Amino acid sequence: MRAVARQGQLIAAARNRATPTIPGERVVIFVHGFMAAGPVFDPMRAFVEQRAPVGTIDITYGPLERFDRAVDRLASIVDRVAEGRRVDIVGHSLGGIVARWYLQERGGATHVDRLVTLASPHAGTRAARVAMGPLVAGSLLEAIRPDSHVIRMLREGRARASRVLHTAVVAGLDRMVTPPESAASIDDATIHWLDDVGHNEMLFEPRAFAHVHDGLTR
Repeated sequence: MRAVARQGQLIAAARNRATPTIPGERVVIFVHGFMAAGPVFDPMRAFVEQRAPVGTIDITYGPLERFDRAVDRLASIVDRVAEGRRVDIVGHSLGGIVARWYLQERGGATHVDRLVTLASPHAGTRAARVAMGPLVAGSLLEAIRPDSHVIRMLREGRARASRVLHTAVVAGLDRMVTPPESAASIDDATIHWLDDVGHNEMLFEPRAFAHVHDGLTR
């Protein structure tokens, strides 16, 4: 619960922040999970910027948006910042699935060098079956059902993003991605397990910060 409260504080504190300028020849785009917003990454972004020669930016999409609209938002950000730069992506939870769909199904792998996912349900999550009532076709939650079209296409089309270096960090105490092993279900990825970390705690865990930094610089 403390991690959820901290997310709320970060989102509230960032309501009036200005759009940042992005220095350097490389930019990292941070994509949040369901029912969150871009500012939840502020501590992690600060850590990365202090230790790697990159600029960072986040995106925000609403919980009621269609999955394809969230992908559209990511694509538009990449189009805006990629000119003259190389791009990496970090995605938490659903954000990692949005990023993978962009890479594999929207041609984003030509623009992106690295993807780091944090507690992302690569094989879907059973929690999506019961969260917030009936599932709506094309919704964010429908996309992460274990038997969804999105999950199946990502599994079968992994080769379309084979040039992108993938790192996946798993939260062993995850109650949102069930089972937690789903976060490791991605072929040809470097996998890190944090056995004593929960789903939202991943955003503020120093060991997760270190894995993100390593994934962005390897």
